[in-house]
Amino acid sequence: MAAITPGRSPAELAFVMGGGGARAAYQAGVLRYLSRRFPHLRIPIITGVSAGAINAAHLAAHHGTFEQAADELYHLWSNLNVEQVFRTDVPSLGRHLMRWGRQLLSGGTKSPPQVRGLLDTGPLRVYLTDTMHAINGELTGINYNLRMGRLKAIALSTTNYSTGQSVLWVQGEGIREWERPTRRSRLTTLTVDHVMASAALPIVFPAVQIGQHWFGDGGIRLTAPLSPALHLGAGRILAISTRHSPTARQASRPTITGYPPPVQVAGVLMNSVFLDLLDDDGHRLETINKLLAGLPPEARGNMRPVRLLTVRPSIDLSRLANRYEPQLPKAFRFLTRGLGTRHTEAPDFLSLIMFQHDYMTELIRVGEEDAEAREYELAALLEPADSSEITVGRPS
Repeated sequence: MAAITPGRSPAELAFVMGGGGARAAYQAGVLRYLSRRFPHLRIPIITGVSAGAINAAHLAAHHGTFEQAADELYHLWSNLNVEQVFRTDVPSLGRHLMRWGRQLLSGGTKSPPQVRGLLDTGPLRVYLTDTMHAINGELTGINYNLRMGRLKAIALSTTNYSTGQSVLWVQGEGIREWERPTRRSRLTTLTVDHVMASAALPIVFPAVQIGQHWFGDGGIRLTAPLSPALHLGAGRILAISTRHSPTARQASRPTITGYPPPVQVAGVLMNSVFLDLLDDDGHRLETINKLLAGLPPEARGNMRPVRLLTVRPSIDLSRLANRYEPQLPKAFRFLTRGLGTRHTEAPDFLSLIMFQHDYMTELIRVGEEDAEAREYELAALLEPADSSEITVGRPS
């Protein structure tokens, strides 16, 4: 959990944006509803991992109100298409596949072909630079909001491929770095590179060089997704997950018959890395809250409960992806079908990389409806009647 920082209000609100690739459009839908219900909401602490880093960085860097920021984020996702994320033309896909093949057949020669991902994400860098109004790569809006007192800190999670550590890039006021054996924080001025690194799905998207090291998706080693917000002093946390929580019966229902195709194995792996950990961390936090509630105040030391609300999809977003798969660009669709996307009812892996306009528009709609269905819970968290009940726990 997170340490109480002297001089920092224990009731400070944090938004935690989980990972999920294209599924992060669901978060834009949740935020859009919240912005209409709470148009002038102030969010002092924002953290993001993987594709959630795009949403976190956008909110932190936007000059306008929460309502204006959420509206632009809605347009960012609803106007996005596959070609604006990675190249889908036959020559580009062919070149990358040939490089991977030559790499595997090189036998470890001194100069094997340079392989940096299955897909070229150059278009995404251009799109984010434009939509986030970056200047020489820097997200200048973050510094503006820090100076205006509208933001206290933002943190984006990445994985250092050189050391295997989880590295949290933090920009904020009055923040001190912290370290653990497998994760550490670094104060910096955030750029598009940090966003691209956090969202770089392993193997699929190329890693990004920051300084002397190469970084990839922040969800790989981030075993405690809530810890960045807690370290930054959050007392209330709204976590927006992209993982549907099925019933026991639904979870036991097979989505394939016969031997699992590669895309099924990849989907299970991606879920365990990017989506399941937020639920596990939330469970730990709630367990600690219950333990502290049974102790008298004098026995708690500097530990106190943290209020957490997690909003998640009411439906399985991977099953939804099947409906829109036929509209993918022909060459890219040919490649994904070769991995077995047509042989599973819930192509989790495909849903992570299916930046298809109609699919993401539907995700936004689902996010808005899910947020509206939990209006009273959200109001209780975002507009608490008694802020003295909202407190913070010890670092983990």
